[in-house]
Amino acid sequence: MGRTNLLLSELGFGGSNVGAVEDDEEALVTAFSQGITFVETGRAYQGSELAVGNVLKRLGARADSVHVASKTLGRSRDAALRDLEQSLHYLGRRSLDIYQVASVGDEEWEHVMATGGAWEGLQEARDNGLIRFIGISSHSLDVLRKAIKCGRFDTVQLKYSAFDSRSASLIRLAHKHDVGTIGMKPFGGFGMLGSLKHSPYAATLNASTLLRYVLSNHLISVSIPGMRFPREVEENVQTAASYDLMTTAARVRLQNQAKCFLASVPHPLVRKPRQRNA
Repeated sequence: MGRTNLLLSELGFGGSNVGAVEDDEEALVTAFSQGITFVETGRAYQGSELAVGNVLKRLGARADSVHVASKTLGRSRDAALRDLEQSLHYLGRRSLDIYQVASVGDEEWEHVMATGGAWEGLQEARDNGLIRFIGISSHSLDVLRKAIKCGRFDTVQLKYSAFDSRSASLIRLAHKHDVGTIGMKPFGGFGMLGSLKHSPYAATLNASTLLRYVLSNHLISVSIPGMRFPREVEENVQTAASYDLMTTAARVRLQNQAKCFLASVPHPLVRKPRQRNA
């Protein structure tokens, strides 16, 4: 994973929905027992860090093989450090592999990077051994480009799927700069698979094919689909273990189908933004 040298399974576990359903901890247990070695969670995901922490505790010594990332919506040094303290508490760890400044927008970049900003807080945490690496997540291509080029971030988390392949150039740029990449929303985002099941595109735009599209990009470090149930984990692990690389032509066809589907949906599902800290 870039300069971190973390050795991860190419399929990770996106924890945004963990804590929301009854079987979520069992989904995590299934994931870790079937070889997934990376989980990404966040302070803003209600109940997620606690659920991940509970499962890591259940694993005992086996938890040492799991790399954990979490993130803060704090923009100041103090807010980021307060969130990190809570993350460590709920996850039951003395340190985290990666801690990210989450969902940084264009207008927030300068604040995050300024004296007294969130990056300064995470640098302090790294110096004190509370985290190993500093990451950032964003939906802004400009912010991600700055983060990759500035040399201050070890990882970037970005949207990457057949529905949104604009970040492909950033994945290449990150690889050039030895920055690890975490691909989020490989199925297109919250609720997308459910909508696809009832569309004319259900046969081609399904979980297996969409995940295969992402994993066929060998430059991405890890992809983190959200998984709520053990059966979803098992299906995704099976895909990751057996897929054939998708050709360029096949990838382009899938992107075009994804565009057609989005154009046919009058009101795309949009997840409400979560409240941010100062």
